[in-house]
Amino acid sequence: MGITFADGNFWREQRQFTVKQLRNVGFGKTKMEKEIQRELSSILKYLEKFNGEPIKPQPILVTSVMNILWTYIAGERIGEEKVNFLLGLLKARSKAFNITGGFLNQLPWCRFILPEWSGYAIIKRLNEQLSQIIEENIERHKKKLVEGTDFMYSFLEEVEAKKEGYTEEQLKIICLDIIIAGFQTTSNVIEFGILTALRNKNIQQKLYDEINQVLQGETPSWSDNSRLVYTTAFLQEIHRYYTVVPLAGPRRALEDTTIGGYFIPKDTTVLIAVGDLYSDPQLWDEPNEFKPERFIDESGALKDVENVYPFGLGRRKCPGDALAKSFIFIVFVGILQKFQIDCIEDVLPSGEPVIGLISGPKPYTAVFTPRDVK
Repeated sequence: MGITFADGNFWREQRQFTVKQLRNVGFGKTKMEKEIQRELSSILKYLEKFNGEPIKPQPILVTSVMNILWTYIAGERIGEEKVNFLLGLLKARSKAFNITGGFLNQLPWCRFILPEWSGYAIIKRLNEQLSQIIEENIERHKKKLVEGTDFMYSFLEEVEAKKEGYTEEQLKIICLDIIIAGFQTTSNVIEFGILTALRNKNIQQKLYDEINQVLQGETPSWSDNSRLVYTTAFLQEIHRYYTVVPLAGPRRALEDTTIGGYFIPKDTTVLIAVGDLYSDPQLWDEPNEFKPERFIDESGALKDVENVYPFGLGRRKCPGDALAKSFIFIVFVGILQKFQIDCIEDVLPSGEPVIGLISGPKPYTAVFTPRDVK
């Protein structure tokens, strides 16, 4: 069920419906950009409150991503308390799984005798809590307690019409798919961006100089990405270097085939190791070095990006890529525009990622000092 793991005609219809209805309520349009800019304003006010005191950027970034996702799904903000609770569950979930899927994937029977150790109990609690939040909002929509239009209202109309494939359970799982896919991945990219700027003062200064010169104090928008050449190249390199989603997939082989000498039978589940792709020396010059310049040509313009697929590729690419790309760009640029980012007492936080089902930075603290912006 849902749209992540379903396939065939059922997947095609459900995905098309989901994308269409999200667009109808403003997803990928000017309205969405305004929502992101409002979230940016909230983030900047949050950072200002600390007046240069050390803070962890993760909570406010995750909360903002979750709230904007929830606005399109359920027509309202989810609330900081629930977001923080879910974040704790997601952290525990990440620790339980490594890149191979952990023991639960390799020894699925261990969930019966070692539910906590295997990670089964953690993922079950996470799904139950997410499901409970979604179910509460479905009930609020059925009672018409939420104003305006949103994805839930659109889907419930199909449920009430008894259209085949449209059930409250399917609605719940689509919401789960969207939240789990976008909850941490988007905020992790921004966190990696802030961490890299923090660890490399020369890069941070170069980013700020470009942002300040081009925007001249204006609030960033997605259309600025072509003008902020170095900043856009920097974010592309963040996607490549840190590879927030090391494995893209799943896909299903529609027929017997052979790849690189390996026989892949029909109906085999296939995962794409984009982490390996991004570190291949045949594709990248010095792949282990962080070099935004690799995305800028000799004339100083952005290169056409090849071999970087942060949101997947083809018919099954992430349906939320428009939101993720805009959110990452606008929020990162907005923070750099208004704040200088420093480490505490000249002690650099680790640049090594924590790699599980997704890649994230080790928890770090930074000082956000308001810039004297004229």
